[in-house]
Amino acid sequence: KCYRAFVSRGSHVSNLQTDVVSVICSIGLKPKEEELTQIGYSLDALVVVNGRNVGVEVDGPSHFIGRKPKGSTLLKRRQVVNVEGISLVS
Repeated sequence: KCYRAFVSRGSHVSNLQTDVVSVICSIGLKPKEEELTQIGYSLDALVVVNGRNVGVEVDGPSHFIGRKPKGSTLLKRRQVVNVEGISLVS
């Protein structure tokens, strides 16, 4: 029940995210947008680079307190890298 609630959260694609994905496409990569990971996190984009999955997170101001990432953002980054094994750039 908790997992279903976690993965069913809606997502919002920002203009900045659309611009970032456009740039990724312009360099010849084929990103999958709003890709759901096995443990339920949604990545803004997922691309394969040299045979490795690389997650792309376009983190706007709501992900930060001042200049420091919020706890939920830090947790997501840590879980995606350490549990999923997906490299992450943001």
